[in-house]
Amino acid sequence: MHVVIAWWDGTRGTASGTARTDRSGEAGFGPEAAASLAAAYPGLRDGRWIDEPVAGWEGLALIWDCADSADLFLPVISEQTFGCAPSHRWAFELDDAPSAPGDPDMGPAELELLLRV
Repeated sequence: MHVVIAWWDGTRGTASGTARTDRSGEAGFGPEAAASLAAAYPGLRDGRWIDEPVAGWEGLALIWDCADSADLFLPVISEQTFGCAPSHRWAFELDDAPSAPGDPDMGPAELELLLRV
């Protein structure tokens, strides 16, 4: 799987200053949104809001089937969600892994660990 972690500086874009919880429903990145996101963006497996309140950054951790899908649809998601390209973006490949034990709604255990760091 292809993972993209994208961050937006809160001072950039048309949506700056808006709390992520307010935008998550508009952008389709709420807790129950995985199925609708996959339908809207082929190749997208899951998406999750991430934030760094001290730095004023908000972002998305997106799990894709492949890099081609991410490259095709991340600009669309960026524009719709934040009104601009991400300030920072990291992408990497992660082997398919079972979900974290005891919680079927969690993603692969490796990604859950990474998002907590």
